[in-house]
Amino acid sequence: MFTRILSAVLFVSLSAPFGAWGQGSGTQTLRSPVLRLEVTPNPYSYRLIEGSTGTVLLAHRSLALTDQHFAATSASGFEHSAKSLSMNVALAGTANRASVTFTFVQPQVLRVLVTYTGGDAGVVTEMFTDQGEHNYGIWEYNGENMDNRGTDKDFLGIRARDNAMNVLYSNARAPFYFTSRKYGIYVETTGQGHYQIAKDGQTGFSFHDSRLQYDILYGPGYADILKRYNALAGPAFTPPDWALGSYWWRDDHHDDLRAVQNAQGKVIDDADRLQKLHIPASVMWLDRPSGTGTMGWGNMDFDKSFPDPAGMVRELKARGMYLLIWIANRNWNQLYQEGSAKGYLFPGPAADGPAIDVRNAGAYQWFKSELGKYVKLGVRGYKIDRGEQGEMPDAVQNLNAILFPKLAAESLSAAYGKDFIMLTRNVNDTGRKYTGIWNGDTRPTFAGLAISVKTAQRAGAIDFPVWGSDTGGYLGRPNEELFARWLEFSTYTPIMEVLNGPKRTIWDDFDDKLIDIARNAAVTHHDLIPYTRSYLHQAAENGMPLVRSLVFAFPNDETLNGVWDEYLYGGEILVAPVVTAGATQREVYLPAGEWLDYNNKSSIHRAGRVTVEAPLDRIPLFVRAGAIVPRGDILKANNNWTPNWTPKLHVEMFPSSKVRSRFDYFTGQRIEPIAASVSRAGISVNFGDLGTRGDLEIYCRNVKGVVRNGSRLRRGADYQYDQASRKLTVPFQGATRLTLEGATGLFE
Repeated sequence: MFTRILSAVLFVSLSAPFGAWGQGSGTQTLRSPVLRLEVTPNPYSYRLIEGSTGTVLLAHRSLALTDQHFAATSASGFEHSAKSLSMNVALAGTANRASVTFTFVQPQVLRVLVTYTGGDAGVVTEMFTDQGEHNYGIWEYNGENMDNRGTDKDFLGIRARDNAMNVLYSNARAPFYFTSRKYGIYVETTGQGHYQIAKDGQTGFSFHDSRLQYDILYGPGYADILKRYNALAGPAFTPPDWALGSYWWRDDHHDDLRAVQNAQGKVIDDADRLQKLHIPASVMWLDRPSGTGTMGWGNMDFDKSFPDPAGMVRELKARGMYLLIWIANRNWNQLYQEGSAKGYLFPGPAADGPAIDVRNAGAYQWFKSELGKYVKLGVRGYKIDRGEQGEMPDAVQNLNAILFPKLAAESLSAAYGKDFIMLTRNVNDTGRKYTGIWNGDTRPTFAGLAISVKTAQRAGAIDFPVWGSDTGGYLGRPNEELFARWLEFSTYTPIMEVLNGPKRTIWDDFDDKLIDIARNAAVTHHDLIPYTRSYLHQAAENGMPLVRSLVFAFPNDETLNGVWDEYLYGGEILVAPVVTAGATQREVYLPAGEWLDYNNKSSIHRAGRVTVEAPLDRIPLFVRAGAIVPRGDILKANNNWTPNWTPKLHVEMFPSSKVRSRFDYFTGQRIEPIAASVSRAGISVNFGDLGTRGDLEIYCRNVKGVVRNGSRLRRGADYQYDQASRKLTVPFQGATRLTLEGATGLFE
């Protein structure tokens, strides 16, 4: 499919101000303060070069246009401006031509626009020389791999069910990848596409579009590339606090009724059991079927097993929980009848539930209005399913995977502003502005858990930080060991959603040990809301994910390129899930620096490999030297067991003189930096008003005295110091300046 044209041009090291250009031996150049573009006219090709080192970041190999793949042969008619270089390109096999324009839209961002002058290009294919770089991004799911090298597949949702796959329909994606060679490429299109990564000596893409625009993003670091992509494509939404609590659901509330009379009774009974067990939770959701008619969807109602839907919403709200429901761009029953009559649906029999064409403004508004029937009942969010199972033409799937979440989000925001949550299975690129994702239908096996650990990190690499998985797996029933390990993993993901059901309901079908593990997992996830909220805010600002592969934070450590079974949760906590059946310990690789075992808060380890204990109720965790971890019970949710509940923070600090200690805490309205430093005089802590009172928990040694906001405190009365745990606890409210006289950190 792909045309291959090799080019070889001489390299001459040059430096020049922004927009400078020139030519020599036929080569055309364009420079920014940090990059240089060299275009070879015959045969047409180009290179992008790092100005400071002369490193060739990207070597263009071939351009082809239309379904007939007319190959670009030569360039002529060059036109220069301060920041751009344009040219005409001859194509083999046709008298038609193409035009190519290069523009430095920023010193670090080169935009390339390819236009076919003969009409609709049909397909634009760009190929580059593989230089052995690691390649990340594009798909949430890509087999068993983290690195995309060797991949040759379409840029579409996965349609076929494959018994060899450990997750089905894991389909978040973005036309964006970045590499270990200091650059990324973002293709600004919603067209149907294909990527070939590091095969036959080349990497590139092909998209159906009449004109193709793509951006080459220079880093030099991964964080720089992600930040530039985030700025161009747009940031992810930030969920409300309640959407960061635990979610509980069933595949079908009509099943496994036990002591209750109907599905609505089961919803309320589950909510009551969570309260009785003191498991913090904030969301219940209903999967399909919940309504009348074929497939239980399309009449925009509830069946007789939900006799009072509005009352159900009110009862949940009285328990501190919100209701979410399953929706999809599938049109059965009333939706099919009305949509067909209005001409809004793609062709297809009623049994298939064909999709509406959301490109049609009338169809868009009609479906949004239909969803409004649920919003009026008090439904606070959606789980959006399907979209890749043949209900629409492939040519529109990528656009639908943006417009349908947008439509659904607008139905909610009209009533609730930003106070809602959506999770979507099939979503593309800028759809992150409206929805988070869950990773599809996972198998209830350790292989299913392992692939979820990978897709969590892969989702972050395409700037979808709001992510969750069906805890315990979806396609069957997990055993107790798997359920426990998955609960522990979900604790350290932004969305923790737990699937109950026949023979897999934690409080009915398992022993007290799993109930305790589930409670501890939900309590910890809830306690991390201040931390999670802060990092999701940062992700919206700079594109660095909350669940991040270690290599993104430690790019110079070649050991980390293939590591997937560990990740950073934010910048402070290293998480090492147990993904092997029967394991009671595991080896963990610790990157550069010093790390404290976060489970015992006493064992300090230097970089390298360490083996740690991992009994069934423990997930290996480490915090870096200098870490600050804001935690606390700031969301009441379903908590009816704490008398006179009020929000309270507890901010953990692990100061060190060797590294910087700063945390940008997001209060929900603004950033308040929390900083700590170690000197010969002791440990100093400073921050503004965090919006909530709380306790500082500082792990340190040799405390001689404590001064808060200029007042000396009394040990035992105003603060506590536990010699065994080496933890000093002191309350705070409002802006705080704290000095621990003579104190040193644990890492000194």
